[in-house]
Formats: sequence, structure tokens, C-alpha cells
Amino acid sequence: MERLLEWIKTGLKKRKVKIFLIFLLCASLAWLINKLSLTYTSNTSFKVEYINIPDDFLLATSPKDEIAVRLKAVGFQFLGYELKPKHIQLDVSKVMYDNDRYYLTSDQIRIQLEAQLSNSSALVDFESDAIYFDFTSLETKKIPVEAVLQLDFSANHILEGNIKVDPDSIQVSGPKSQIDSITVVRSMKVIKDNLNSSFVEDVDLNLPKNLNGTSFSDHKVQISGKVVKFSEKLLAVPVQVINLPDNVQVRTFPEVVEVRCQGTLDHLKELEEEDFVVEADYAKTNKETGNRLSIQLVQYPKTLHNVVLSVNEVEFILRRE
Repeated sequence: MERLLEWIKTGLKKRKVKIFLIFLLCASLAWLINKLSLTYTSNTSFKVEYINIPDDFLLATSPKDEIAVRLKAVGFQFLGYELKPKHIQLDVSKVMYDNDRYYLTSDQIRIQLEAQLSNSSALVDFESDAIYFDFTSLETKKIPVEAVLQLDFSANHILEGNIKVDPDSIQVSGPKSQIDSITVVRSMKVIKDNLNSSFVEDVDLNLPKNLNGTSFSDHKVQISGKVVKFSEKLLAVPVQVINLPDNVQVRTFPEVVEVRCQGTLDHLKELEEEDFVVEADYAKTNKETGNRLSIQLVQYPKTLHNVVLSVNEVEFILRRE
């Protein structure tokens, strides 16, 4: 074996051997090119891509990924198909409808195949069965967006008004069986500590995963909130007794109670006694309550952050007319 290898190495160094090998290589290439230039009839397969699917439909399953064909073409063409499979497109907008089924006829498939072949290829035969499509109808509905927040405010700071979400709803399109279960879309959680100023933030939506053919009009929303500094103000408000019997008057002790209001300075400046109503319901008295009446704050400006009564009940005495 060693002698054979040594003989080959020695032979390769000789000029006549090198020339012979070059001619052999050239001859082989010429033979190969000649063979690939000839026309053959052979089988191959094309990858299929479906296009022009109607907007209100979704292909539930792909009917065929490949179509087997028999072509008449030069060898170079078949070599190219082996190295890189050819992709052809089938236009779904040309489907026929019969007996509640959508399909492309074999004649339609042939026309579309031949239109996408090169001039050096000719379609001899192919899988001639019609291709049937399993369509699922698409529906669209509007889904509200809910902001998920964890807000911690600095001392004497509050949120003025409501959190704003833009957009406050999104469009969801997909198979009815999938989108029917979607009633709300929530944002990813936003955490804010020691808030003492207003904020605006772009936040990703926590969209449902693994939904086939479902699309969302937005994947982000903008969440904002107005943060203001608040103060307190005390107001003296008279107690009004309701549901009194005829010819009966009641005097409460105290007759006026304090209401502690928390809100922005601008809102506190506008407050007046008439903005508040404190009531005691005489109809709720009984032996257990004795001469005491529970009181409730039944009217106050909604612009306030917090409103608290200084007491929860008052004493009373009756005076008959």
C-alpha cells in the first residue's frame, strides 16, 4: 500500500500525468454539460403558496404543501429544481363553490402552473385532483383595554381624574370561536413608586397567545395620569332630618357637623356649604337606637378626593306642634 501511494505521488509530479488529468477533467465537464443540455422528461415537485385569500376568510388547514409534476425540460432545469425546490403560487380568489365546498379545478391548477414555468420547461402531467379548501370565516369586534397599575403616591399627592388609556379599545379579527372568548385586553403591569408628578407611558398589551389567524389592531397603548398635590379643608354643614311624622319637629345635637374634605387647592377654594347635604333618617329610629340618629353624607362634589364626617350619629329631642 505504501508503495502504491508513493507511486501515485511520484506520478503526479510528472508533467505528462498532469496534462492527462487536465484533459480528463475537461472531457468529463464537456460530457456533463452535454448531458445537462439535453431535454428530458422527468418527475419533480413544487412547493405551494396560496395567495389572494379573501379578507373575510382564513384557511383553517393548508390543503397541500407540494404538487407532484412531470416536466419536459433540459437537464440544467432539473438540476436547479434539485438544488433549490421551485415555489409556485395558487390564486385562491379563483376558487369555485359547489355543495358547500370551495375548490380549484384541475384545469385551473394546470393554467396557473403553466403560467409560472420558464420557456424552457413544459408541463406534461401533474396531480390532477381538484384542491379543496377548508375556510373559516373571520369576524371583527371591538375589545376594551384595561390598564393594570400599581401606583404609590408621595405624601399629599393624589390622582386627579381617571387614568387615560389611548386607545381605550382595539379591534380584534379572527375566527369567531377564538374571539368570542376575548372580552377584555389588559396592559402589562405598570408600577410607579413615590408619584409626585403626572406621567405618560407607552405600554405593551398582554395579548392572548397561540391564536391561529387572529390579529389585533394595536399591540401597545399609551397610559397617562394627572398627579396633583392635595390639601384639606373643614366645612360646617347642618344636619337635615328626613321622614318626620306630621306635626313633629326634631332638634339635633349638634345641629351642625364638620366635614373634612381632601382635594386640590383649586377645588377646595370653590367649596361652599350648599355643596353638601348631611341627612338623618327619623324612620330608622327604634328602641335600640334610643334618642340617637345615624347621619350620612348624601351629597358632595365629586371633584374631591376624599370626604369624611367628623361624627357618625347625633342626639335628638322631639318637639310636637
